[in-house]
Amino acid sequence: MKNEKLKIIALLAVFMLFVGAGLVFSQEIKKGEQFESSISLETNGEIINAVEGKIIFSSNTLELKEIRDGNSIINFWVERPKNNGNEIVFSGIIPGGYQEVSGFLFSVVFAAKEDGAEALKIKDARVLLNDGKGTLAKTAQILISQSPIQKTQDNNPPEEFTPQIASDPAIFAGQWFLVFASQDKNSGIDHYEILETKNKKQATKNSGWTVAESPYALKDQELKSFIFLKAIDKVGNERVEMLAPRYALGWYEQPLIWGIILLGAIALFIISKFLWQKLKNK
Repeated sequence: MKNEKLKIIALLAVFMLFVGAGLVFSQEIKKGEQFESSISLETNGEIINAVEGKIIFSSNTLELKEIRDGNSIINFWVERPKNNGNEIVFSGIIPGGYQEVSGFLFSVVFAAKEDGAEALKIKDARVLLNDGKGTLAKTAQILISQSPIQKTQDNNPPEEFTPQIASDPAIFAGQWFLVFASQDKNSGIDHYEILETKNKKQATKNSGWTVAESPYALKDQELKSFIFLKAIDKVGNERVEMLAPRYALGWYEQPLIWGIILLGAIALFIISKFLWQKLKNK
């Protein structure tokens, strides 16, 4: 009986060790094989507003191939899942709260560098309630599970979105900046590109676009430019949104006005020359 109690105590100690370190997912893999691990939220009846954490993996035995966040329940990524050494960090918000039983956050595709058992671990996971106070959830948790690798079929552009211009003394030293976020429920957002121009037609060209992340410090601090923002998903579909200039250009800043003035000057010169020749011939 004494031995049985010791076994139970030992098992509980191992269990508490794993709970303290984070939830673990492990599987047997072979060198060269690829597998996909899905990270999901289990609410256990609680209404959730925000999640954050890190996925820890061994970069010696696993090669990160892709991070997929299409069809995520996260409406706004504070920090979109990204690789940082042997970690994948993420943080997101669900405005209005999420209360379904289970919800997909994102998935990660790995390739094995060698044979053997490999463990993925969740570290520093935090799940917050939708109570306006940032209260930690008591029973909701983030889990990792294995799923077959799916080929992404995506013929649709990212969802419509509205970029916002803002200014804050604590951000970019008070300069005007742009905040933006789109969603793509199939393959996920790959990146954004921005174009600031006083010539609206330039947006149809492929030149001048710059890769951007939100928040983005605007180059035109006078806010006299058209702002075009392009959201591109992971298979190349695009969505372009435009913001008109907040302030109109002065007449002396408008190329069209200068073009009219130039044409007028040329016409006046030609007419004057014609009249001069006519008077001279008389």
